[in-house]
Amino acid sequence: MHGSGLGGWAAGAVLGMLVSLPLFFGEELGWQGYLFPRLAGDGGRRSLVRAYAVTGAAFALWHLPTLLMGGQYPGRPWYVSVPAMLVSCVLVLPVFTWLRLRSGSVVPAVIGHAFVSSMSVGMVKEFAEPTAALDPLHMGMTGWPGWIATGAFVAFLALTGRLRPSFHARPGTGELPAGHMDVPPGRTARSR
Repeated sequence: MHGSGLGGWAAGAVLGMLVSLPLFFGEELGWQGYLFPRLAGDGGRRSLVRAYAVTGAAFALWHLPTLLMGGQYPGRPWYVSVPAMLVSCVLVLPVFTWLRLRSGSVVPAVIGHAFVSSMSVGMVKEFAEPTAALDPLHMGMTGWPGWIATGAFVAFLALTGRLRPSFHARPGTGELPAGHMDVPPGRTARSR
């Protein structure tokens, strides 16, 4: 850890994250506010799996221009960086969706997205030895250690039903709080 520079790094990282929030807000409005709810449809298991997979793939391919320029995985060829980004996005999307479902707002998903994109690799670099060879495929949320941690968390969310919009319905009503995923007309979240 670079002791004397940690406070300065943290302040700069938080400022950078705050400045980038509008970009992530636009993305999450698209993923969490539009695409995922439409693909989730009736909220059945098959619809939800499709919604998570397709939205995660769209999320990854959205980053294709920066991937091809070496942005997220510098020094890696496209045939390594594109599948790595696909794995990262498909794994993290359920976490962002859970944040949206739990809160009834896209804002926590935006903050989560900004943190993962802006700070996770930088944080690893800050705590690593100054001479360590750092490879994004071997560190942070977008590398295999992050995939394991995120996969375990997503498995917990899935096994406990927290990835289903109906899990977050108001007790006794079957209705989702304002701001949650759309429920088709004539149906309640519990009737899914």
